[in-house]
Amino acid sequence: MMFDKLIGNEEAKARLGRMAASGRIPNALLFAGPEGVGKKEFAFEFARLLMCRAGGCGTCSICSRIGKVEIPKPEKGEDFDRVFLSDHPDVGLVVPYKRNLRVGSIRALEREANFRPFESERRLFVIDDAEKMNDSASNALLKTLEEPPATTDIIVISARPDSLLQTIRSRCQMIRFVPVEARSIETFLRSSGTYSAEDAALASRAARGSVAKALSLDLEWFRQMRGLLIDVIRSAILTGNIATMLQISEQVNDPRNKDLFEESVDILQSLIRDTLAFQKGSSDLANPDLADHFREFADAVETSTIERWNNEIEDMRLNLFVNINRKVAIDGLFARMAA
Repeated sequence: MMFDKLIGNEEAKARLGRMAASGRIPNALLFAGPEGVGKKEFAFEFARLLMCRAGGCGTCSICSRIGKVEIPKPEKGEDFDRVFLSDHPDVGLVVPYKRNLRVGSIRALEREANFRPFESERRLFVIDDAEKMNDSASNALLKTLEEPPATTDIIVISARPDSLLQTIRSRCQMIRFVPVEARSIETFLRSSGTYSAEDAALASRAARGSVAKALSLDLEWFRQMRGLLIDVIRSAILTGNIATMLQISEQVNDPRNKDLFEESVDILQSLIRDTLAFQKGSSDLANPDLADHFREFADAVETSTIERWNNEIEDMRLNLFVNINRKVAIDGLFARMAA
């Protein structure tokens, strides 16, 4: 049954199902919502629903080939100036090279969009991480959306739709996706047979609504880093030991944790927000197993201080997109927390 393998976002499933049943498919759709909730998987499942003769059976040759896309390891940007076709020649994917969705890939999409379908009655192309387009790429996409071929559908995927040109948004019918409930993620993880009840509960909460994050999370690393960052907050609130905080900063910035820096910042922010939630009497904690720590912290610090820390993390997160020195940024944050 269509979408059965995908978790959450029942409203999006219903809208897409009604759309397919009516036969009135917009030439351009915008799948907007947080990272990791399955927007790309929904796009491929929608393609199966449209192209499968049985309406998305999931087992036929058409369904099995859709979504099988090989993306090369990043070597040079020019390798990504193309549409990566799936094993089904009428379904393709455009992806960024590193942090940029190149104009060459959007121009390649324009060329592909004008070819008639090879096997099906329509072609469908997915643009992943569309917020990573620069002005040139955005204008190239706009040109395609202004004169869409009748047999081509385009699904634009973005975690930050407000960063897209308004003219692009206005030419797409938006489907909104929301974070998946932790309970649904936990049930999914436990049903896989590879997670203990404790690990499934921890991963589902840490994922903050992202199925992809839950599946990729290194729980051993997560527990270790969370313990270190609890010590950061304890030092800032109870002991004022800046030396301990700077030692932990070294571990956060260890080259082995290079790709996990933003995840470490997320963990710190979740701990700070849980302390704030505890102060306000909320039982909705991202880390309920650490409630004793939050009780201790909440009694020893002003709410305004915790709110300031949270705002400073938000500011630092925004600055990460302009390639700030991460070591300087986290050292500065810890120093201000200890002040």
